Amino acid sequence: MSADKDGGGSRPDDAPHGNDAPAGVSTAAALRWFLVALMAVAAIGSVAYWLRSQSHGPASGQKSAEQVLYTCAMHPQIIQDHPGNCPICGMTLIRVTPARDGGAAASGKPGVPGLAPIDLTPDRIQLIGMRTAPVKRAPLGDTLRAAGVVAANERGLAQISVRFAGWVQQLLVSETGRRVKKGEVLATIYSPEVIRAEQELLTARGWAGHAGTGNDSAPGALGDLGAAARRRLELLGIAAPEIDAVIARGKAADSVPIRSPVDGFVTARNVVPGAAVQPGPPLFEVADLSRVWVLADVFERDAVRLRVGQKGSLELAAYPDERFEGRVQFIYPTVNASTRTLKVRLELPNRNGPGGVKLRPGMYGNVSFALPATSGLVVPAEALVDTGDHQYVFVATGGGHFEPRAVKVGTRAGDQVQIVEGVSDGETVVATGNFLVDSESRLRAAMAGQARP
Repeated sequence: MSADKDGGGSRPDDAPHGNDAPAGVSTAAALRWFLVALMAVAAIGSVAYWLRSQSHGPASGQKSAEQVLYTCAMHPQIIQDHPGNCPICGMTLIRVTPARDGGAAASGKPGVPGLAPIDLTPDRIQLIGMRTAPVKRAPLGDTLRAAGVVAANERGLAQISVRFAGWVQQLLVSETGRRVKKGEVLATIYSPEVIRAEQELLTARGWAGHAGTGNDSAPGALGDLGAAARRRLELLGIAAPEIDAVIARGKAADSVPIRSPVDGFVTARNVVPGAAVQPGPPLFEVADLSRVWVLADVFERDAVRLRVGQKGSLELAAYPDERFEGRVQFIYPTVNASTRTLKVRLELPNRNGPGGVKLRPGMYGNVSFALPATSGLVVPAEALVDTGDHQYVFVATGGGHFEPRAVKVGTRAGDQVQIVEGVSDGETVVATGNFLVDSESRLRAAMAGQARP
């Protein structure tokens, strides 16, 4: 008994129990379960992310592609997803965003072939010096301006020719530009044909005088002969006063005077002293410049706004402080195929100045037509891009987004253009910097064409 107490054996209370685990086992078990739970959460998150990426993958991929595409400004066919230099020209590639929906306008209004909407950052907008202007309804100008030239009044032109053959005996007006009066002698012509006709008239009158009548209109054969001789001189172009002078003188004239039929200026002289003349070709041309024409070239799109009888005024550089007033007399029915303009004619009274008449044929000036007032949607003229095939503007839709918009143009009034179709009141268009915006838009459209499968 005492050996058991003192023998150094272990006491039953100090022996380990069969159900008790070591102290570190429970901690390891708890950590293991925590790791299992964490892995399960990670697996569930991965599956959810995969499912979400499958449902939104194309849009996300497109968004990423939009953020990293680079191209060359000179060679838009070069497209890559990282910055660098163009392999063709060595220029630094620029970052761009492909056009949305292949360049279709987001507003639903018709776009422009070959152009695409673009997005510009504020610093790029400032760099190109872009200015915008609102589309607004405003009264169009009530004045139409056109270029005009002064021309001689065709109703006051006179060409002087003869109906008989002869030779110029004396030339009294030997230079063009000289002012002449109506009835003034320009030249004298010796004509054997006229002299014979005058002698026949005198002979017939002499026979009638011997018969006791002395009158061309007397009855009988002698009177008829005298009337026929006088009629022959009239048909040769000899004026009645000249015929009466021959009868009063009783002798045929040595030459026939050629007189001016109108007051005006000699604009052409086709004879010299001693020259032979024949019936037909004009010897002189005289222009009456008391009233002149002004021929204005008006674009065909503006011709519908003009009417016969409308007021017009002419401004000339020679007389900067004067306006010459007139009215539209005629609108020509044909259009010049090369300039796409038609002529509008005004008739103006001419004024006399210190050096003669003020309005001289050939003078060039500005013509203003008074038009009825009207209103419409207008934009600055510089906002319109006209390529000949297409007319369009760039509409700013906010956030640096610009889209090309095809428009239909109406009338032009000074520095404003009427837009009949394509934009709405209150929209904003690019007023300056259109060239750079147009180039960027064409680049985006070319990129969209390269990127399409």
